Amino acid sequence: MRPLIVKTARMLTDCMDVSLGLVKMDESRPEYRMLDAILTDDMARAALKMGVRKPTTPEALAKKLRWPVEKTQAVLDEMAQIGIVEYNWHNADRHKQYVLPVFVVGSAENMVLNETLMREVPETAGFFSDMARKPLELISHMVPPGGAGLGFHVIPLEHAIPKDSQAVDIERLSHWLKKYEGHYAIQPCVCRTTMIALGKGCGELPEETCISVGDYSDYLVETGKARRATYEEVLAVLKRTEANGYMHQITNGDGGEEIFAICNCSVGNCFALRCSQLFNAPNLSASCYRAAVDPDKCVACGKCVEVCPAGAAKLGRRLCTTAGPVQHPSQPLPSETLHWGRKNWNENFRNDNRRNCYPTGTAPCKAACPAHASIQGVMKLARDGRELAALKLLRQDQPFPSLCAAHCDRHCENACTRALVDAPMEIAETMRRLAEREEALKEKLVPQKVRMTGTDRDHPERIAVVGADYDALSCAYFLAVMGYPVTLFAEALCCNEAERYILERLGVNITAGEPDRARFAAVYPDIFAAKSTDAPGKVEDGHEAAVSIHRAVHPGHDLTLARDPRAFQALDKRGAAIPPEQAREHTCLRCGVTWVDPNRCIGCGICTTRCMFGAIRLERSHPEFENYVPYEKAKRNVAIHGVKQTGTLLLKELLASKK
Repeated sequence: MRPLIVKTARMLTDCMDVSLGLVKMDESRPEYRMLDAILTDDMARAALKMGVRKPTTPEALAKKLRWPVEKTQAVLDEMAQIGIVEYNWHNADRHKQYVLPVFVVGSAENMVLNETLMREVPETAGFFSDMARKPLELISHMVPPGGAGLGFHVIPLEHAIPKDSQAVDIERLSHWLKKYEGHYAIQPCVCRTTMIALGKGCGELPEETCISVGDYSDYLVETGKARRATYEEVLAVLKRTEANGYMHQITNGDGGEEIFAICNCSVGNCFALRCSQLFNAPNLSASCYRAAVDPDKCVACGKCVEVCPAGAAKLGRRLCTTAGPVQHPSQPLPSETLHWGRKNWNENFRNDNRRNCYPTGTAPCKAACPAHASIQGVMKLARDGRELAALKLLRQDQPFPSLCAAHCDRHCENACTRALVDAPMEIAETMRRLAEREEALKEKLVPQKVRMTGTDRDHPERIAVVGADYDALSCAYFLAVMGYPVTLFAEALCCNEAERYILERLGVNITAGEPDRARFAAVYPDIFAAKSTDAPGKVEDGHEAAVSIHRAVHPGHDLTLARDPRAFQALDKRGAAIPPEQAREHTCLRCGVTWVDPNRCIGCGICTTRCMFGAIRLERSHPEFENYVPYEKAKRNVAIHGVKQTGTLLLKELLASKK
């Protein structure tokens, strides 16, 4: 064991178990193992003299070390290239200074961005994952609103902030982009890169995803870890990531005056988001906002649910029972119990947060439809005469309305709650009318591609799809929307001419014969073949096959981790209370609804971008989360908040015991 590395690791670690002497810093610790792999003894000596987050110059450090300035400069430059040291110009005359950051947020991310290091020292990925978690294991339940200068802070989508909101500048991305104008860089997402290296990718690609700003962007560009970007390029990244359903977070360690990165995150990969989701402690991530649903506008389309990173928005039931309104469960918070611990954590949050429904169940039509089309919403739009909008919503899950008109077994009508009153809604007839409108509206029905990398280029992996039935067509459609070059080998397609036109406009090359398999990254149905026998089920099989193929052609991705299960439970109709005003007129009972758990919501606003009905909005209901503090005050603030929280809970228990 190297004594200098032990000292350096002990100085740099944020883990309270080490700081309090509960565990020793030795070869078993990730901090020691990583530093042992990347630091020479001279680098360790330099780090120990630098201290943590204390800017210095080569000349000043050389005096402390009693080294020549040239040697000191060379050691610092090598450490900066590795990623363990950064540099900035945060001073009056803008002279260059070097700083030793904490592991996370800091040097661990820099090291993941070092492609050579990731290749030569594979444990770098595991180190970053460990150090994004271990420091919070003892204190996560004690962190005050705003995060106390730890990790990242959710910043809501700016266009999701209500116009009448009293948002301060630091809650708006436009403020930060203006502040750092001319100092932007774009780099791969370190969390996605790490998860892929660990074989736990969830289908999201890291390239061109995250944004660094200010002096940190200059450091990354100079050391080859990022590329310089223009304002327009940064906006393009933000728009593309929002289209993919990613939320925004900013660094949270320099008070409200500085940030150094804007990340675009998802629950399947993000280690910053993991802080709140694993420990069930939203104080570690949340913004000042929470989402709220207007049940009178909500049609249970479920689109907000698909993108909610915190598992806060889920489909439930709007229809009351004879016993009264249905109560949806709410996640307990650390501030609500004195006995918070590992039993309250959720190691399976990546999958659990993607669940679609509360146990109460939701609209039976969506649950019964094999393709899980948003029928309640489609019926509302069609009834309002908004045929184009109805078709666009339908095609998000079921891109072949002609199927509904000709080949559907009417699972949705058979499940319709309206049958309790008189007769089910005429869903099939509505779908037939919509299918007839496709030809006239086909140009407007071609969807925008939602690519994960770049803004105007498809993936290089070419996919062959074999077959003319709805499973093959569905697979080809959803792959094309994701930006894959697809060749569909088929004779006569089962869809109508408008739907064929849309496939071709998306770039699907329809041809006869058999594929030359050597030319393609994947051939469907050789893998992930369809299982269903009915046409709507085949559409769903094709949809899921497209998701699987996307993951399969990119090494390092798991086929199931953080995947939308698309599992919808129908509400129990027994004891349903039908409002008299709804019973009189033959209309949809709108028995399903999205319900947002305010204890789980972190106020990112991505849900609002998916709603076509104005049913979900952000409210600035927690201004206390505006409390940004410097990292240096984090431990003190956590301790103070923890003591106050414990005292409050002890008093509550004492008062309860006397009743």
